[in-house]
Amino acid sequence: MSEALVRPPTIPDGLAHRREDGSHPLPAIPQGTFMPDSLDRERDASICPSAPVVGEAVQPHGCLIAFDSDWQRVHLVSANLSRFFGSSASEALGRRPEQVLGTDTATVLARTLAEGAPGMAIPSGQADVASRHLYVSTRLAGRYVVLEVEPLAAESHELPGLGHAWSTRLARAGSLHELHAHLLRALQALTGFESCTLHSHEYGGGSAQRGREGMRLEPFPSAVERRIDTPLMLVDNQAKPVELLASPAALPVALPCSLRLPPPKLAGWLQGRQARAALILALHGVSPGQSLVVCRDRRPRHLPPPLRHLLQQLVQLAALRGALLHEQRETKYRYRLLHERNTKLQWLAYTDPLTQVANRHRIEQVLEAELATSSRNGSSLTLLLFDVDHFKSINDTYGHEVGDRVLHQVARVAQTQLRKSDHLGRWGGEEFIVVVPGCDLAQAQELAWRLCQTLARSVIAPVGQVTASFGVAVSQPGDTSRRLVQRADRAMYRAKRAGRACVRTQELDE
Repeated sequence: MSEALVRPPTIPDGLAHRREDGSHPLPAIPQGTFMPDSLDRERDASICPSAPVVGEAVQPHGCLIAFDSDWQRVHLVSANLSRFFGSSASEALGRRPEQVLGTDTATVLARTLAEGAPGMAIPSGQADVASRHLYVSTRLAGRYVVLEVEPLAAESHELPGLGHAWSTRLARAGSLHELHAHLLRALQALTGFESCTLHSHEYGGGSAQRGREGMRLEPFPSAVERRIDTPLMLVDNQAKPVELLASPAALPVALPCSLRLPPPKLAGWLQGRQARAALILALHGVSPGQSLVVCRDRRPRHLPPPLRHLLQQLVQLAALRGALLHEQRETKYRYRLLHERNTKLQWLAYTDPLTQVANRHRIEQVLEAELATSSRNGSSLTLLLFDVDHFKSINDTYGHEVGDRVLHQVARVAQTQLRKSDHLGRWGGEEFIVVVPGCDLAQAQELAWRLCQTLARSVIAPVGQVTASFGVAVSQPGDTSRRLVQRADRAMYRAKRAGRACVRTQELDE
């Protein structure tokens, strides 16, 4: 808040004095400051003539006053000002705020603004209203201070407790859906409106509604949503408009005011739903874009300013909680996406792109791990190394594209004969390796023959029959992966020399 708001330059030092009986501050009024004679009025009226604000009006329940933040001059008032403060709108324009409001009210108002309070209650005085008190809501709009003045009914002492109870529920909401449901229940319970609707982008441009029939979706016109630029709007759809008057020299624009008349499209939308009264609250932060809470009723309704302030606090709390839940959800999504991408990168790093089985780097890692487990547990580990027969002739005859297709099909056929605990990998070129844990030499030899025969029975177009030669080796105490692969490789070459399409095991003395 600016320094001008904390210490209004036009309020004299006498405002700090107190009455002799110790009651509220009584200003020391300089002679002729607050009660100008008729000549002064005519002079000021000629300097600051009033002009209607085209297209702007407020509802007759309250009045609107706007003055500059250095407390020099009133720039805008509603035409019904005399009902609340006795002086006419034309007399008020161009005056100092304390001349219109009264010195006592101006003093308390300055303190209220400095403390950041949303408003204050004042005696109705000469106001032509049934209530004994008025409530002045205060807010800043650029370089202007905006006051909304309304009759104040008897204040409810239950509001703080109700606010705490509903705030606790909103703060503990674990999901956006739960948060929205709590917010709509709170608004309906506190306002008594027939239905409360949340128009949010979480519902794909629609809205979640809570009424006597429960929760349902309902559309809300986007053209109306773009026109709502105030945090709270209380609408009487049949209210007679009260004109706003302003000083032409410095016209406040886009003043936030809950008493403003509804835009024509909103009025038509409410009329189409047989709604006389509506409460509209802006809910920011729940999701990208603007979200709105709309409460409707077929009867004329008015909510006292203290209750409206409480509703705004609940909506702001819901917005903050919603922003946190939204960020948590986005964080979980980003974490899941990162995990999926890391998994894909890992798969790409470990997979041979041609055959879609483990590449040389990965199968070496698996072999080392399984060999360490076998040594630690004393279990057996066997290794199958096989090579596609006459693969160079296939490439020379049919081309490398067909050769790649043959390698891919060989890997698929071999994978169908293996257990989930077995590991197939491409060793290089047309060579493949199978790591078989928990299997002795005889069992591994049987597996190798089954692979050999299954592959020989398979027909791979356009080549036809494709065979492979297999070498089998079993791990020994103190073995290394290199020695184990060397024994399997020697056995495989013996199968090649034996005529191919067969299986050979390591020699007993190896």
